[in-house]
Amino acid sequence: MNKYESEHRELVAQVAHCLPLIETERAAFIKAEYGRLAAIIGTGYWNKEIEDYEIFHGRKGDELALIDDRPHDPYAITVEEMYWITQQYKKIERCGTETYTLFFNMMPEDKERFRLLSDMWHKLSHGELVSEEQIRQLDEGHDRFIDGKLTNPVKVVGNIEYDQAPDGGLNGGFNFNNSF
Repeated sequence: MNKYESEHRELVAQVAHCLPLIETERAAFIKAEYGRLAAIIGTGYWNKEIEDYEIFHGRKGDELALIDDRPHDPYAITVEEMYWITQQYKKIERCGTETYTLFFNMMPEDKERFRLLSDMWHKLSHGELVSEEQIRQLDEGHDRFIDGKLTNPVKVVGNIEYDQAPDGGLNGGFNFNNSF
């Protein structure tokens, strides 16, 4: 067997092993963050390269003021886009100033995970081998990532209840009530 055949077999084995794990993690993250991801589809982000707004998963020529009527399906977001959206910004202009804020916030450990997944997906889908270290990181973190997204629901830590005035209106005060 020559070097090309050997590398091709290794690539096929890596693709068969890694891509299903990567896709499972992408789908688990989307399931856990469905609402937040759906909310950014069709909204504008600031493209620093062209110094203008573009629409995430919009059509070419869409205006920011036009909200697309198509359903916003977060499952259409690729693993590479999942990491990419954490690198984009919203530009907020008010009172003669400009403020930049992240387009999509992600927990640091999730962001790092998607950096790994995105890099591996890109290499494997372009016929490049990934390192043994990347495969080790994928394998060792897979169950923990899935469990964190699918078996540990987000917990509400408190409710705000407004005090009611005797006439039935709100008196402006509020109480934190942690009993559910």
